[in-house]
Amino acid sequence: MHDSSTRSISLEVYTAFGLKIASELELPELIPAAPGVVEDVVIRQADLTEWGEQLEQTHFMIEGESFMFHVPGTAIYAVRGGKEVEVCVYHGADPDTVRLFVLGTCMGVLLLQRRILPLHGSAVVIRGKAYAFVGESGAGKSTLAAAFTQAGYKIVSDDVIAVQATASKTIVYPAYPQQKLGLESMLQLEALQENKHGHLRKLTGELNKYAVPTVDSFHNEPLPLGGVFELVAESPNREFQREGELKAVIEHSLNMLECLHTLLLHTYRRVVIPRMSLGEWQFGTAARVARQVEGWRLLRNSSAFTASEIVHRVLDIICREEDSYGS
Repeated sequence: MHDSSTRSISLEVYTAFGLKIASELELPELIPAAPGVVEDVVIRQADLTEWGEQLEQTHFMIEGESFMFHVPGTAIYAVRGGKEVEVCVYHGADPDTVRLFVLGTCMGVLLLQRRILPLHGSAVVIRGKAYAFVGESGAGKSTLAAAFTQAGYKIVSDDVIAVQATASKTIVYPAYPQQKLGLESMLQLEALQENKHGHLRKLTGELNKYAVPTVDSFHNEPLPLGGVFELVAESPNREFQREGELKAVIEHSLNMLECLHTLLLHTYRRVVIPRMSLGEWQFGTAARVARQVEGWRLLRNSSAFTASEIVHRVLDIICREEDSYGS
């Protein structure tokens, strides 16, 4: 066996989240970068077994600028200084699951280390801007994004939305052309019929979710953030009863403080932020975003398939908003 310090391994370079990512691991979900670009991030395989015993006692560890965690039966991961990801793959681990955590938790932590705010949600291009749809797991974010693509709109991100805010503007960086959809949502959206060539892949690390390629409906350029919609799934109650009929969707405009709270609540992997000493930075960044964009909360009837109705409602809200500003 060759010594790992002398072996020569070619790195494939990809683009995602506004970054050029050179990787020893194949990442077929990502878009290859143009030849000759300088990478921002390197992903390598490494021996991290010395940390295994400690990581079994805790969810994650932070050592200086390194963030380490392990997924039993899959891998140990170390994210270092916003520039490196090291992966120690366990023998017999499922490659799809290994990549799931590279592209999810590792990228979320790496964005935080680079002071880019990762939101948990999907983003869609509407009228030349990216609109973010955030919410708890099961709220319908990915299903709604898929409904938008069926209506001819392009997706910017699914699961992790990379947001960078300055004093004057907020930019969303595109992720990669793949969605995670539940089987029921795919059947409702007829995604199974559209993927006739067998590209659907069951996500081993996700319960009843499938990877759905979105290459043809993916927007791969940064865009200004146009607004934030929080999706909330609720059982039908009195609020949904209007004029004798059951409403599918109820909208509420968010004031700036409510929008700030929504952004803080739906920051991706927010549980790690205090341990990374990033609470003040997260608050300041979210406050800048909340000052610059409008926010809405959409309550949807959880007992009905409401994606198509929400698409129409969102487009109507954005149209009204732009007309009110005369743009």
